[in-house]
Amino acid sequence: MSKYANAGDLRTPVYFKSVARTTGNNGYPTETETNVFGAGKAVFCKWVNAHGTEVMTAMELDVKEPATVTMRYSPLIVPTLIVYRGTDADPYEIISIDDVEERHVWLEVKVRRRTAAR
Repeated sequence: MSKYANAGDLRTPVYFKSVARTTGNNGYPTETETNVFGAGKAVFCKWVNAHGTEVMTAMELDVKEPATVTMRYSPLIVPTLIVYRGTDADPYEIISIDDVEERHVWLEVKVRRRTAAR
């Protein structure tokens, strides 16, 4: 749980995507994912998986694979986005966003593995 990161720590490519839900011609719902930073553009972040007592707390709350993402500030990051870590095919969802000290320099984003239904 860091509130800042050195430039060398920002080495994990992360994709932030918005989801648009529509209904097709056949009546089935479809989801379209759009990268908020532009097609194929990754943001390099510091990714820290939960460990220690954080894991036990997450198990009590039934949170799957929690992690903390530290990144440079961007107003494009909102709680409704989904997050992909590198080439991982399974997305994460945002739990909370913290603008560290309200300085618009760093964002600390808490994420968890996205599940089909809760």
